[in-house]
Amino acid sequence: MDVSFPKTGFLALVSFAAFAAGLSLHPARAELLARVPAAREMAVCGDILFVGTKGSSVYAVPLSGGRTRWVASGFSNANGVACSRGRLFVASRSSITAFEIGRGGILSGRRDIRRDLPESGGHSFRYIAVGPDSRLYVSLGSPCNICIPRGLQGTIVSMKQDGSDLRRVAWGVRNSVGFDWRGGTLFFTDNGADRMGDDVPPDELNALRPGGFYGFPYFGGQVPLAGFEGATPPARQIPPAFNFQAHVAALGIHFFRSLGGDALVAQHGSWNRSVPVGYQVVRVRFRGGRPISASPFLRNVGRPVDVKEAPDGSVLVSDDAGGAIHIFRR
Repeated sequence: MDVSFPKTGFLALVSFAAFAAGLSLHPARAELLARVPAAREMAVCGDILFVGTKGSSVYAVPLSGGRTRWVASGFSNANGVACSRGRLFVASRSSITAFEIGRGGILSGRRDIRRDLPESGGHSFRYIAVGPDSRLYVSLGSPCNICIPRGLQGTIVSMKQDGSDLRRVAWGVRNSVGFDWRGGTLFFTDNGADRMGDDVPPDELNALRPGGFYGFPYFGGQVPLAGFEGATPPARQIPPAFNFQAHVAALGIHFFRSLGGDALVAQHGSWNRSVPVGYQVVRVRFRGGRPISASPFLRNVGRPVDVKEAPDGSVLVSDDAGGAIHIFRR
């Protein structure tokens, strides 16, 4: 199935020079790269952008221009996509599936490399990426707002690309839907708990210490969570590297060459706050390998889910509410 898309739209286009210099946004010509229903995580695989969705399908978008194509289906929440060594990996609610990538993004050789991902209820949008060690990393959400996860719920795991050698690399994670590496360190976002007020607990950006405990359900940020105020955690919490505003719903993160190693983070936006926040992409500035500040970088992109860097340095943003992929070129 082909999906046509228009060449131009009405969003703000940020100049590449402004990216590098960290200047304010400059409204200019905008491009809508593709229409993809309920677009979620993206994977840049050469000149093809693969896009996972909230639904059952995965799409391929030619970065050089052309028609968006549906390339795979039959998934439950096909949120996560990642590519490595000529293969595409799709992380859905209960499984991880591998494909061979052919010419033009055609997929073949479908096989499930794992079929035993734990039930995570409403937090079943899996994020997947390939680490510097060539292993697959997958987030497994907690099944609740605030409760004690069971088994591999509320973790980030890694495995070989054939699905073997599964390892838990982080636990006490409420719902991470974004991570990337900077200088060999994995940084991951985590969504804070709901129904504790407008301003607590914060959303988080965490730095991975392999095997570390990140506090859920005892803490959100370093705020005790409702029902666990006097409880003793099972391990010492690794505190967040950086706190975002509560309820911004920090999701995809990517470190950009064109930003000197700073990160862009997609803030999907609040549904549970008296005055909505988020609904933007923010720039997280780093100094000495640590995040020090976050500031608005891009607005008017619907409900952004993921951010990626195209081979030419352009910024790609997925929007699941608008069913769109936006591209911001130099």
